[in-house]
Amino acid sequence: DAKELEKEAKAEEKEKRANERTKRKMFDEHDESFCGFMSLSLIDSDGYAKKTKGCEIKGPLYMVSEGNSDGPVIIESEFSLNPLFYLQVPNEDGLLLWGQWWVGEKASPLTTICSAIPKLCQTAHKEMEKASTSDFTLDAEAPLLKGAPGKLYKVTITTREQKFITKVAKVTLEIPRPYWVEWKNHRLRFWQFNKNSSGAAAPSGGGGGDEKEEKNDEKKED
Repeated sequence: DAKELEKEAKAEEKEKRANERTKRKMFDEHDESFCGFMSLSLIDSDGYAKKTKGCEIKGPLYMVSEGNSDGPVIIESEFSLNPLFYLQVPNEDGLLLWGQWWVGEKASPLTTICSAIPKLCQTAHKEMEKASTSDFTLDAEAPLLKGAPGKLYKVTITTREQKFITKVAKVTLEIPRPYWVEWKNHRLRFWQFNKNSSGAAAPSGGGGGDEKEEKNDEKKED
């Protein structure tokens, strides 16, 4: 009857508002809730990670660009010259540098921002020598972007010498703003797909809202 139809319409409208609130929280337009980690490591020519001292670092990500800017998204990590926990860039044959960036605490297909295309350490040293600088660059690929191989990100590695060892001191990831927006929107599609299929919760690591927050928001709106 009319009352039942009205009740169903109100329920649908309520669900629609909750859905839109969750999307807004997850998309985080101005990146106010951004957080994450990155890792860099040395691998051999077969892709196996080296496990000795100076072969891996991991650190938190900080967005240094303005969230409401039209310019590129700039994400940085900095590292002290630690005598034990550091990443060296050895001028040796057969060693490559590889890295990964992600939002939240743990890396997963839906939280991974991008992964570096492995680069020979000797090539990095040649770049620094040619340019007379302590910086070199990597290319990074974002798997969630359509046409990802043609939309590579630029990663700048800043090094410092300590006791004849070239150590990584700073890592800067630069993402064109349209690619960043595309990446966030594609993550939302996975959430919507899961919701449509089974009512699953939002993917972890990206600022999804929970049930209590939605109820509190509803009270505010009412």
